[in-house]
Amino acid sequence: MKLHGHARLELTDVHTGEVEVVESDNLITNAVSDIFNGYGGSLNKAMLLWRGDTGYTGAPKDLISMFYGGLLLYDTALGAEPGTLFAPAAAGVVGTARCNVVNTTKNTTRGSANLTETNIDPAGGVVSYVYEFATNQANGIIRSVCLTHPMGALYSEMTEAPDASPTNIDRLAFGGALGGDQLLTGLLATDCYPTNEKGVLLYVDPAADEAVAGRVDVENAALELRHHCLGLHTLDLFRRDTAGTWDSLLRTETLDITDFLQDVSANAGRYCRLCFDAEADKLYLVSIPAGSSIAVGASIKVREYDRKTLAAKDYTVPNNTGGTLRGLVSESRATPLNGTVYGGSLYMTDPATYQIYRFPLSDPTDVQAVTMHSDYMQPLCDAHDGRLYCYYRTRGVVLNTEKNELFSCEAAGYDTASSGFSTTVPVLGEPAVPLRRYLSDNRIRTERVLRANYLATINDLPKAVEKTADKTMKVIYTLRKGEDA
Repeated sequence: MKLHGHARLELTDVHTGEVEVVESDNLITNAVSDIFNGYGGSLNKAMLLWRGDTGYTGAPKDLISMFYGGLLLYDTALGAEPGTLFAPAAAGVVGTARCNVVNTTKNTTRGSANLTETNIDPAGGVVSYVYEFATNQANGIIRSVCLTHPMGALYSEMTEAPDASPTNIDRLAFGGALGGDQLLTGLLATDCYPTNEKGVLLYVDPAADEAVAGRVDVENAALELRHHCLGLHTLDLFRRDTAGTWDSLLRTETLDITDFLQDVSANAGRYCRLCFDAEADKLYLVSIPAGSSIAVGASIKVREYDRKTLAAKDYTVPNNTGGTLRGLVSESRATPLNGTVYGGSLYMTDPATYQIYRFPLSDPTDVQAVTMHSDYMQPLCDAHDGRLYCYYRTRGVVLNTEKNELFSCEAAGYDTASSGFSTTVPVLGEPAVPLRRYLSDNRIRTERVLRANYLATINDLPKAVEKTADKTMKVIYTLRKGEDA
């Protein structure tokens, strides 16, 4: 469906009454169409229309607001490429807002919906969202105005974001319309309680119709990559139920890692980590010395595999932080930040202070301490577009890799202590809709979810706008059906 959008910013000086107006037409990105058409076209549109978005309370009652009802303001122009689905880490979040919601929190980044002036007319093919910002909200330089999912408004990056009610931001799944809950214990399980399986689900490839899991076989000094059928494009009627789990294994690749492991004891699995960076298209195997901590001067090994060719490259990362680093990098209930390789850097943490250190693989001796702002990040829930995320129960934490700083935001997780932390599994070619892997009913489950801060539209302003404490601001964003974008 064709859409046309127009953004109008009105900044009013509270002392003089002078009004500055800046307007811009938008670019409709591929985000929403990718959500509807991805993963083998398995989105259940009938369920979406029937149930609506049940991933959180206060959901919009119309589909246009369900996908376009949030606002994100950035300090950087984001360009005119429809494939830009997320803002780069260099783009700072200046302001956010959510349709039909008045901000009553202490968050000075998020504004409020003007409930009186907002006009949502699905029958007429037009919606006009009106958002307002007080003098203490969204102050800074604004260069791009974007619509997003309503929950995307909770992704402000602050040095001290206020606590929020649990929002299920990690469970945004449209009530099963994205594919529903999939029980994948056994073949695609992790070494996560209560299973005794070994391995981790690395990625899903819809084009190849397969999911790939990895397992470190310490006893045989081997890395196993197991390819499983997804069944998006084909159906094998001869598949069988083996021990309560449908047998989906297509093939197994085995790689020798004899020279790589630093510990080969019965507990050696605790000192190995396998992860995948979808943006780099690289698999990473991490090996650390045995023990609860890594001493000064000890070394961490990192092996990088090209996903397509499995060509390997090794790195040696010395602990030159001046203190000990946390040992134990394997997954247990949750995926740890400790031992993660993303964006060409290895991330490790201090076991006592939770300080995060970044080791660029291009120069592993160039250790960089992350600016923590008195916060912390232990589990890792997601990683994409230069940002690492963890969704705690009352707030979220964002590690901005461009700024090398840790921020907090209102994007919170699911409020059930027994659920552990969810972990995102990337879907190749579909960054807006990954898989979420989580513990439920003592079983590992997966479901398709949304990364809620996607860019549904991009409006780069003709000139930069500076919002200050002397100004209020109104943002009027109109979408119309049936016009060229």
